[in-house]
Amino acid sequence: MSTLGRTVSGKVVGGFAALIVVAALLPLVSQSTTREITLVADDMAFYLEGDPSRPNPTIEVKAGERIRVVLRNEERGLIHDFALPAAGAGIDALGWNERGDVTFEVPDVPGNYEYVCRPHLLMMKGVMTVVAR
Repeated sequence: MSTLGRTVSGKVVGGFAALIVVAALLPLVSQSTTREITLVADDMAFYLEGDPSRPNPTIEVKAGERIRVVLRNEERGLIHDFALPAAGAGIDALGWNERGDVTFEVPDVPGNYEYVCRPHLLMMKGVMTVVAR
């Protein structure tokens, strides 16, 4: 192959093309995995999926962790949503038997951050505890 009057071997061209492909795929490979947390809204409280015994649970996450919160509204006749103001994350209001989700990065600073159902924030609120990595 000839480029700018110089002969370039097929191996060099192939190596350069492979380098471009690897560089393009690197961000996809290096992304951290997303942990999923499913909350169920029922009886004017949040519950972790599979644990109806602890209303508005404390959820422990790692600083900078990427999480996906899924909210299922199982309370007939009421709308519920989810918001974690410290992360600027939220799920719009859901009617009975609807589900929504939001994916976000946890704040980098360890501490306790409140999550709420905005229409019922006096009763439906819990704490997301951020621990150091």
